[in-house]
Amino acid sequence: MSAEGKVSYFDLTEQFSSLKSRWFDEIEQLGTVGNFILGNAISEIESKLADYLGVKHAITVSSGTDALVLALRAVGVGPGDSVILPDFTFFATAEPISLVGARPIFVDIHPSDFNIDAAQIEAAIDCDTKAIIPVHLFGLPAKIEDICEIGKRHGIAVVEDVAQAFGSKVGERCTGGIGDAGCFSFYPTKILGAFGDGGMITTNSDSLAERLKLLRNHGATGSNNHELIGCTSRLNTVQASILKIKLESVQSKIKRRQQIAEEYKQRLQGLDIEFQIQQPGTTHVYNIFTIRSSVRDEIARAFTLNEIGYQIYYPKPIHMQTPYMNSSYANEQFPESVKASKEVISLPLYPEMPPSHIERICKAVRDVLG
Repeated sequence: MSAEGKVSYFDLTEQFSSLKSRWFDEIEQLGTVGNFILGNAISEIESKLADYLGVKHAITVSSGTDALVLALRAVGVGPGDSVILPDFTFFATAEPISLVGARPIFVDIHPSDFNIDAAQIEAAIDCDTKAIIPVHLFGLPAKIEDICEIGKRHGIAVVEDVAQAFGSKVGERCTGGIGDAGCFSFYPTKILGAFGDGGMITTNSDSLAERLKLLRNHGATGSNNHELIGCTSRLNTVQASILKIKLESVQSKIKRRQQIAEEYKQRLQGLDIEFQIQQPGTTHVYNIFTIRSSVRDEIARAFTLNEIGYQIYYPKPIHMQTPYMNSSYANEQFPESVKASKEVISLPLYPEMPPSHIERICKAVRDVLG
C-alpha cells in the first residue's frame, strides 16, 4: 500500500456514521408500531418523493429491476412484444424486458453523451413494439422530449430508466415525470440510496398508478381478494426510513457532486479525453463521472498502481452479453456502443470524497496523458 493509502471508488462509511443515530431511532419507532410492510411510513415517503420530483404518483417497490418489470407490465408489455432500449447500459435495463417475455431491440448510442441516439429509434420500431426505455445514463438526461414525441406518434409507451439520475432535469421537469412512467433504483450508491435494495416507479397517470400498486402486492384489492397476477415487490419501512432522512439533504448532495465534477473537468482540461456533453437546459446530477480516452487501459493501470479505485461502465454492450449473443445482432450495428466500451472509465465521485483524493486522481490521469 502507498503511504497515502487507498482511494476508494465509493465509500458509504462516513455517510452511515453521520446518519445511523437518526436511522436507528426511526427503526425503534417502527418497532413500537409493528408495521414493517406498507402502511403510513410508505405512504409518507411516497408523498415526499412525489413532491420532490413534481409527479402525481410515486409507487415504491423492492428494487430498480422490479420497477422496470412492473412498469412494463403496467403499460401492457408481454410475450410477443418488443421494447427498444440503448445497447450501452447496465444489463438490468434489458433483463426486465426478457422477464416479461418480450424481445429487446437494441439501438446504438450517441457518442457525445452515451445516451440512446434518438435519431435511430424510429427506424428500430417494428409491428410488435410496445415501449421504449431511454436510460438517463450516469445522471445525464437523454433526449427524452424527442423520444416521447416519437412514442406519442406511434402509440408506444415511454418508460424512463432513471436508476442513475434521481433529481436530473430537462428544463424545470425532473426525469421520471416526462414519459409514461419513470423507474428508479435506491441501491446504496445511487444519488438517493437506501442502506439496502429499493426502487420506485413514478407516473402522472391515475390508472397506471393503481395498476402498479396492485402489481407490487399480489394484485390484491383486499384481504384474500386478487384482481391481477402480481408479485411481492414492496419497499420495506426500514429502508423507507433512511430514504426519508436522506431526502432532506439530497439537493445539497447533488450540488456537491456537481462541484466535484466541475473540479475534475477544470483539472483535466486540455488533456486528450472527452466528457459527456450536456444538452442546453438539462441538469446533470453525476451519479457516475465518466471520461473516455483511447488509452483507457493505461489510465486503469495507473489507477491500480496508485491504489485508486475505478470502474468501467460498461466493458460490454448488452448485445455482447451471453443471454443475447444468439440474437441476430452484430457489432457493426452498434459502432458507438462498441467504441465506448473500449474507451470509458469512471472516476471516484461521492459527496463525502476528500478534496485530496481529487488531486491524486487527476495527477494519475495527467501522468498518463501528459
